[in-house]
Amino acid sequence: MKVKTYSFDDIRRGMESIKEQHGPDTIIMDIKQNNLDGYGWAKKGCEISIAVENEPPTAEEDYLLELRRGTEAVWQYTTKCLSERLTSMESEMIRDRMKAYPLPLKVLFDKIAKGGFNMHLALELVSEVYAEIGQLAENSTKAIFFLKIAIARRMRTYHAANSQEPLVILGPSGAGKTETVKKLSKMVSDQGMLVSILAFDPIRKSSYDELLAFSQIAGVPFQFSTDLEDLLTKTKQVAGKVLIDLTGQIDIQKRAVAKLREFKKIIVLPAGARGEKMEQYVKTFQNSNIAGVVFSKLDEEERLGSFCYSMMQLNQPVCFMTKGINLNDILFFDKETFSRILIEGAIW
Repeated sequence: MKVKTYSFDDIRRGMESIKEQHGPDTIIMDIKQNNLDGYGWAKKGCEISIAVENEPPTAEEDYLLELRRGTEAVWQYTTKCLSERLTSMESEMIRDRMKAYPLPLKVLFDKIAKGGFNMHLALELVSEVYAEIGQLAENSTKAIFFLKIAIARRMRTYHAANSQEPLVILGPSGAGKTETVKKLSKMVSDQGMLVSILAFDPIRKSSYDELLAFSQIAGVPFQFSTDLEDLLTKTKQVAGKVLIDLTGQIDIQKRAVAKLREFKKIIVLPAGARGEKMEQYVKTFQNSNIAGVVFSKLDEEERLGSFCYSMMQLNQPVCFMTKGINLNDILFFDKETFSRILIEGAIW
């Protein structure tokens, strides 16, 4: 079915003409009464739109359709070839530039790039080292040392376990928020501070059993809430540092964050998430007092270069990284650890 529109001097004559041409059972889709065309000129009195069966295309329509399809196919192929060629040229230019650098920097660049790290940023890092120390980069030890310094310039850290201030744990569904809460509570306890866990989910008790079992084993006080006002009340009643584990549903998170705006937020992001997805999620809460980010599930990734690049592009303080389900599966975010991950990949 398709819609055809006819113009007539008046509606009555138009309806008679349509029924005569298309039959009395014609489906009328719309009737529009016209007066002026917007410039003061009179138009046909009405427009009547009807539903008609698809008519077989004419030879001219067939020709135009094939021409359009052929044109689009040529454009798609041309765009693909051009994109591939530009990528190849860019790669060749970077490789050509690398010929000017000492061998240790070439080796470091290759290791970083093969891990999936962005080639532009990889070149930028080794370029900084070469600009800073020149031919001293012929020494592998010095090249690695100054590369770590270049990496450290792009790092910011937040020590989530070093203060008594409460923290709200956010993140997409399945990011590992509850596991992060358990690991963080152990870190706080190991420093001799009291810690309590609150979980909030008004729809289902998804993390209740897991956190209750952890609470009983670790001796960490735990409460569950399904109401925002009740959650606010509980935050004032519990002892020690409060860790609030929010449900992964984004709409509920937004409402909860609006109520808990004075609390600092920790965002948990899986290492395998695409960079644009990470940026989109962080942007959602960018005005919500974000203290830092935890990157989870590093052990599920074969190549960590993309994660390292996404982390740098995100430009948020990092608390720590996790690499498994055990409470001690934590990688502290420091220059040495992150540099090893960037250069060597999985170091565990």
